[in-house]
Amino acid sequence: MEKITIFTPTYNRAHTLPRLYRSLKDQTIKDFIWLIVDDGSQDGTNNLVKNWIEENSIKIEYYKQENSGKSMAHNKGVELTKTELFTCVDSDDFLISTATEDIITFWNKRDNLKSVGILAYKGLANGKSITTMENKYVESTTLKNAYSRLGLRGDTMLIFSTDIVSKYKFPDYQGEKFVPEAFLYDLVDQDGELLILPNIMYKCEYLEDGYTNNMAKLLSRNPRGYLAYIKNRLILDISWNDKVMDTIRYTAMCIFSNERQRISKSIYPILTLVTYPLGYFLYFYKYKSLRKK
Repeated sequence: MEKITIFTPTYNRAHTLPRLYRSLKDQTIKDFIWLIVDDGSQDGTNNLVKNWIEENSIKIEYYKQENSGKSMAHNKGVELTKTELFTCVDSDDFLISTATEDIITFWNKRDNLKSVGILAYKGLANGKSITTMENKYVESTTLKNAYSRLGLRGDTMLIFSTDIVSKYKFPDYQGEKFVPEAFLYDLVDQDGELLILPNIMYKCEYLEDGYTNNMAKLLSRNPRGYLAYIKNRLILDISWNDKVMDTIRYTAMCIFSNERQRISKSIYPILTLVTYPLGYFLYFYKYKSLRKK
């Protein structure tokens, strides 16, 4: 049975998917399933994938849904996964040729009984790493701790235990199609630590119409999804510094999303009231201009 599911959410990416497909065909071991969740593409993606399935070079599973956004595609991808490990590789990115072999070997050799998955590095197509960590000796950590205390910078490749990640889902808000990925990562952090694989497994490009380059637009169109992420983080925050900073962000996003019950729906009503002026300032300084995006 295959060990890992490589999940790819896609929407009108028939022009970028072939490079990812080639990188998967070039894998040194084929102990994986490529699961494509097509989020309502209208560019012939279905015919492209059908041809690849008929080639039978790698095992491909294809599911098409009405356009619902990446978060809902992720929920469906996890639901359909039957392998031990699950990872997301976006449609405009690709893997190095030894990625699946390196990941599976690393997972099998380490004490993964208490681990929720693996954190591996990402690089650009030209080979330059976009992931750095100041503390190079740590063997495992939660994702939040890595960014806040261990000096982790840049994007990472995350490979999760399917048993763990299947416990959580992104919320669904009518009229919105995006919730920050960190919403889910914060929940997974509760269950244990990620093993650190400090090598580039995943290569990417930041396209003009990609998620990374359009975060302002995503935020302006999906304010409730972003607000849900902040409230979720407030529930999980441990230090008072984190609680204060996230409460300020909460207030700013409440104003941005026209949430009127800002105090009563707050995780920390008194703290929200005390820091309200700072939240208002943050809204004007950072978020108000995004309404034009």
